[in-house]
Amino acid sequence: MSEGSSTSLFSRMSDTAKFWRDPEGRPLTQSLAWLGLYVLVLTLLFIRPLAEYARFAWHTELYSHVFLVPAVTLYLIRQGWHGRPGRVRGSPVLAIVPAMLGVAALRAGAWLGARDLLPEPCDRLLWPVLAWLCFLWAGVLGLLGSAFVRTYLFPLLFMVFALPMPSAMRDGLEIFLQHASAEAAAVMFVLTGTTLFRDGLIFQLPGLTIMVAQECSGVRSTYVLFIVSWVAGYWFLRSYGLRGVLVASVIPLAILRNAFRIVTISLLTLHVDPRVIDSPLHSQGGPIFFALSLIPFLALVWGLREWERRRQLRRAGAPSPGGAVPAGGCAVPGAAADPPGSETTGKERTS
Repeated sequence: MSEGSSTSLFSRMSDTAKFWRDPEGRPLTQSLAWLGLYVLVLTLLFIRPLAEYARFAWHTELYSHVFLVPAVTLYLIRQGWHGRPGRVRGSPVLAIVPAMLGVAALRAGAWLGARDLLPEPCDRLLWPVLAWLCFLWAGVLGLLGSAFVRTYLFPLLFMVFALPMPSAMRDGLEIFLQHASAEAAAVMFVLTGTTLFRDGLIFQLPGLTIMVAQECSGVRSTYVLFIVSWVAGYWFLRSYGLRGVLVASVIPLAILRNAFRIVTISLLTLHVDPRVIDSPLHSQGGPIFFALSLIPFLALVWGLREWERRRQLRRAGAPSPGGAVPAGGCAVPGAAADPPGSETTGKERTS
């Protein structure tokens, strides 16, 4: 290698090092341009599993939300775009962590696939899509830096919901909801005074026998409501504890929704029309009952937000609506402040 070429190579390496170590950072627009190019190349490298996953999600009800997740992520980032930094510094050292996780995901998928331990398409697609997401996070960290990631941490982590759900997790959730819904439905039948004989998941009513099948667990509606609870908590609540309460409420709401659906269809079949059990309300009525479950969910969101607001007012020492707080003084319930320039005496005030 000639001396000129070696000097040129050394200068390019020096420029690259300065690119990462620039103490003042780089303009955000420049880093975003590099990130866009990185995402394009990364997507082209993973185009085959991503295209297969898109076709699979399009024809599978459980994954119909996948196409909305990137749009919601971009919308959440745009909502907080006013707080963006003007200049950013990349964090290439921290980017090694998600990059190594991406490599591990590829190796794990290859190892499990070679041993026929990935029985369904969702299991086979999980690992390459997870690797793509980890490499995406690595690019964001490497080019935009940890400060940018902290600012938009929730939208970036929200992309996790775009991953396929493993079949083992799906089946476990379906079985849990199936049995829990049957227990709740039994209680509701008793509360309505319906004559009932139960044998596990089989309910024998006067003139009607039903079985709570695994397909009736409502796992898709539950998963969608679970995703909605994360977004609602991020938008309306500031306390991590209250956000956890909102997310945890999805499971009891899902159980009550399924039980209400079972009891409603059964009672309509018994007392209104025997054809209800075979009607679209039974086979395709999931969205209707999902919409009904949003009523208590939104009421809970409002209640938690109101409780958090009042707690913040108490901590700040805010006055009650009927009292006024003079400068440096305390609130006097029921007393109003005198207007400026008033010379009202205490005697006149009490009379």
